[in-house]
Amino acid sequence: MTKFNSMSQVIKISEDYFDYMARNYPVMCSCDEFYFFPRAKKAVVFLSVLDSLDEEKIKQDISYVKNLKSSLEKFNAKDMNLETQIDLMVLNQSMSAFVREFEEIKIWQIDPNLYLKILLFGIDQILTRFSFITAGIDDSLLARIAQIPRLLNEAQNNLKKVPQAYLEVAMEMVESSIDYFKTTTFVLRDRYALPKEINALNKKTLQELEDFKRFLKRRPPHEIFIEDRQLLENILRDSFSYRRSLEEIFDIASEEYHQTLKQLAQIAKRVKSEESWQQILFAYRIEIKDLKGLLELYTSQINKIRNFFQEKDVITIPRSQNILVRPTPKFMKPIRASASYSCPITYDRREPAYFYTTADFAKSNIHNEYIFVTAHETYPGHHLLDLIRRHITNPIRQQIESPLFYEGWASYAERLIDQLGYIENPLQRMVGLRRQAWRAVRAMLDVGIRINKLNLEAAAKLLKDLGYEAERVKSMPRHYLLTPGYQLCYTIGRYEIDILKKKFSSKLGLKKFHDFLLEGGQIPFALIERRIENQLCKNS
Repeated sequence: MTKFNSMSQVIKISEDYFDYMARNYPVMCSCDEFYFFPRAKKAVVFLSVLDSLDEEKIKQDISYVKNLKSSLEKFNAKDMNLETQIDLMVLNQSMSAFVREFEEIKIWQIDPNLYLKILLFGIDQILTRFSFITAGIDDSLLARIAQIPRLLNEAQNNLKKVPQAYLEVAMEMVESSIDYFKTTTFVLRDRYALPKEINALNKKTLQELEDFKRFLKRRPPHEIFIEDRQLLENILRDSFSYRRSLEEIFDIASEEYHQTLKQLAQIAKRVKSEESWQQILFAYRIEIKDLKGLLELYTSQINKIRNFFQEKDVITIPRSQNILVRPTPKFMKPIRASASYSCPITYDRREPAYFYTTADFAKSNIHNEYIFVTAHETYPGHHLLDLIRRHITNPIRQQIESPLFYEGWASYAERLIDQLGYIENPLQRMVGLRRQAWRAVRAMLDVGIRINKLNLEAAAKLLKDLGYEAERVKSMPRHYLLTPGYQLCYTIGRYEIDILKKKFSSKLGLKKFHDFLLEGGQIPFALIERRIENQLCKNS
């Protein structure tokens, strides 16, 4: 088979895959909450469909994707040029992630939040994100609400052994769902003159949610087996194409943690020699009087950081869709931290991106991380990365994300603003270092629990030593373990980008290094290295 035919066949299989996933899982393919799905462009075509998790259908979908995956495995990578090899590997990774979550982990049998997130995000994205669309939007909303009873019935049929951590979050989420349908849809119905049929549908939905809440209360908690080394190794190999051993990953994260603590202690000594860094950060406050002030703080910071990078000219920043800063919706609070980013779904410039921030004024120092959070979620972090990905002409790399690259780049973004001189306040530098240590602990736990180098109690102590509240620390480690492989992405992904930067930025220049890194898509780090080496050979 010629190289050209190989490339066209890979593209054809990818189109089949993206179309199939968009048609069958439009909510999960259009929402960055579900990292084990592709960001399939055609998902927006199916706004009237709420994803189905019927057991027989899931089996058919797994079989369909595995057949596509088998077709990819027939290709001989040696007969392909590097770019087609990369497409083949990235596509394989995405398919492997879906099969792993649905066939091996069986997330649909253990996580009630999967159903609630489909329900809430599926309705909310129509109500809040598509105001610029007029034709058919009412029908889409009514159709999705009408499918909620079916989805919740599938949940009750499917959910088997639900971990305690999932149950705790699900009870919060179902209460938020009930509140959402009691208030939000009615308010928006009046604002957008939605049809009166929504009243009967809302009433039915509320009844079904109350029934689901009773179902959850009856579920006995189950502790899933979390010390599965093979599962994590499979994730690294099949979904990330990452080859370092678990022992090496643990050592990298552990070294990061201890070196970061040393840096914190050194800065604390210069700031206030008689106090520990924990005492200094505990007393550090960002005074915010009200919600308006909070939203203005983050909006201002987004603009400042974007302008800073435009002036520094170390990365190309294309024309962006607008970022709206909004308080975290109540229904998202059980699954979101202090802030989060939501990428546009369509490619219409009228649809904005969203930056959500949690307005918890009871904790007066919750927003002392605001500069680093803004860098992580917007510029030069997630928003910029998504913006560039969505402009890639290669259809495979345009529609596939990698958690290892995605979170690694956002963590790199936090360090970059410090390295380039944006951070001038030593207290803010300490805030950034604590975030760095926190992510290192998560990586240590992700790997350490599976190689017998760290247990839940030891991880909780490390988090408590970082200054996190004792009550919160009780549940943090257990929650982290429910997403095997994801927690290490922040520290290890950034570590690999740092290695590439050290090796190539002096040869390419920092701006060309950043641009070439991002414009190639979220691909395995070993292949990024080969791409850069090829580029250097062309330039020589």
